[in-house]
Amino acid sequence: MKKILIIEDEETLLAMYRARFEKSGYEVFAVSNGRPGIEIAQREKPDLILLDILMPNQDGYEVIQILKKDPKTKKIPVLVFSNLAQPEEIEKGLKLGADDYVIKTDLTPTELLNKVERMIERAQNPLEKLKKRVLIIEHEKKSAKLYQEKLIKENFEAETAETSTLGLKLANHGDFDIILLEMAMPVMDGYGILKELKEDLRTRKVPVLAFSDTAEDKEIAKTLEMGAEDYFLKSKISPEAIVEEVKKILKLKKNNDKED
Repeated sequence: MKKILIIEDEETLLAMYRARFEKSGYEVFAVSNGRPGIEIAQREKPDLILLDILMPNQDGYEVIQILKKDPKTKKIPVLVFSNLAQPEEIEKGLKLGADDYVIKTDLTPTELLNKVERMIERAQNPLEKLKKRVLIIEHEKKSAKLYQEKLIKENFEAETAETSTLGLKLANHGDFDIILLEMAMPVMDGYGILKELKEDLRTRKVPVLAFSDTAEDKEIAKTLEMGAEDYFLKSKISPEAIVEEVKKILKLKKNNDKED
C-alpha cells in the first residue's frame, strides 16, 4: 500500500484530501502543522509528501529545508500544494528542494491524485521504463486529435489543450517530457506561451517543438532564439514525421541529461 503524508492547516481541505486518497487505496497520514509532519516523515517514510506553505508555527518552506537536509527524508518526493501562485514563491519552493509546486485552484481532487500518482511512479521507476508524455497546445481540434492519435499509437501518453490558458495550466502540473506548440494560438499567441514556459522553473527544461501553417524566416528565428527546439510548417511535414521528430528531440535530451 502506498503511503502519503499530507501537511495542511485547513481542516476542511485536510479531511477532503484524506478521504480522496484513502478511497484510492493509500495509507494516509494527515497533520495540520509542520513539526508533527516532519516526525511522521522520519518515522513512516511515505512515498510522497503533500505540503502546504502557509501554516502556523512552521511554514512549508522551513519544512522543505528540514526534510531535504535529513538523510532519512531527503529522497522523499515533496509536492507543494499552495494558494501562493506568485512566480517568486514557486521559485523559492523549488530552489529549497521541493520536487514540484502546484496551485490549489488549478487542480481538482482527481487531477491532484493523478499528479501524485505520476510523481510516485517517476520516483520509483527508471525514467526510460516510463511512457513519455506529450502536451499538444493546438486550437484546431482536428490537427490536435490527429497528432494525439499518432503519438498514442507510438506508445506515448498525449494530452491536448485548445487554449493558451489550459495549455499553460497543464504544462505546469502535467509532468510532460515535450510540448508541441501551435504559434498562432488565439488570445495569447505562441510567443507569449513560450515566454512563460521558459521563465517558469517547472517547465524551463521541457523541450518545445513549435509549428504553424505559415511563418517567415524571422518568425522562425525568433521562436528558436526564445528556446524552442525546432519549428515546422504543418503543410511540409506529416504527422508520422512529427512523431519521429519528437523521438529525436527526446533522445537528444536524454543524452544531454546524462552528460550533465
